[in-house]
Amino acid sequence: MKRRQFLWSSLLFVAGCTTATRQPERNRSQTAANCPDPLRLAITDIKGLEQLQAEFGAFKSALADVLGRNVEFFSVENYVAASPALLSGRVDLVLAGPSEYVLLHARAQAIPLIALTRPDYYSVISVRADSGIKSLKQLKGKTIAMRTAGSTAGHLGSTKLLVDVGLNPQSDFRTVMTGDRGLEALQNGEVDAWADSNIRRTQFLREAGLSESAVPIVARGTDLPSDVFAANSQLDPACLEEVRSLMLAAQDQLLKGILASAANEKYASSEMVAAKDSDYDPIREAYRAIGQDDYL
Repeated sequence: MKRRQFLWSSLLFVAGCTTATRQPERNRSQTAANCPDPLRLAITDIKGLEQLQAEFGAFKSALADVLGRNVEFFSVENYVAASPALLSGRVDLVLAGPSEYVLLHARAQAIPLIALTRPDYYSVISVRADSGIKSLKQLKGKTIAMRTAGSTAGHLGSTKLLVDVGLNPQSDFRTVMTGDRGLEALQNGEVDAWADSNIRRTQFLREAGLSESAVPIVARGTDLPSDVFAANSQLDPACLEEVRSLMLAAQDQLLKGILASAANEKYASSEMVAAKDSDYDPIREAYRAIGQDDYL
């Protein structure tokens, strides 16, 4: 998912605004009576009701139909703000990226409900063709452009690649966060390597008119964990199980709602599967590697 700036600060409450979708009374018996009505939904990387409605309005309507309950959007400033919203009971369901979920689980005991798979979602580290760098170990003492602090593919997944070959991110290489400027920084010689997701790398190369061989990949990671619908741990377990079951059974309808917006093209090949917390352990390992144990 798109990543906002990572906040290394205390959690702040951010006021949420809601907008509801009313569903026919005949559908209400589909879900357990102890499920909340309305069910409040947050998307961690989208700010404001207008953007929420534009990108996930069709999904919200589909979800309300599947669950037989009203669904309201809850707008959060960023994923940091989603934690206190979960803890205070103001949000019931959150769609979060892998790194965001790990923090939501640690800070608010969020329960992984449904994983939204993202095939071909993995980290890559690229170099200039004339750099002479052929392996990750050659990046010791070098400067590496990464996306934003806390980004799943552009920071944590890439860092784990380097850790796995024995490099210490706190001493063996220098990381600079360049956002969308990673390829530019590499071309200009500001950095020795550029780390990001394979999807964004392909996009940036295409926009710059560069061939794959001009910026070769020196290493690629394994597939990263899925985005995840995480639930408020204060909800009744029977409700959570029924919501999970209904969403999985109606995933074609729900995915159609997600893909109604071109902004969600990254989910074009996605599936919904039951989420497992252990699938996100590689992200936790990366947080520890960069010295952020306290956030876990």
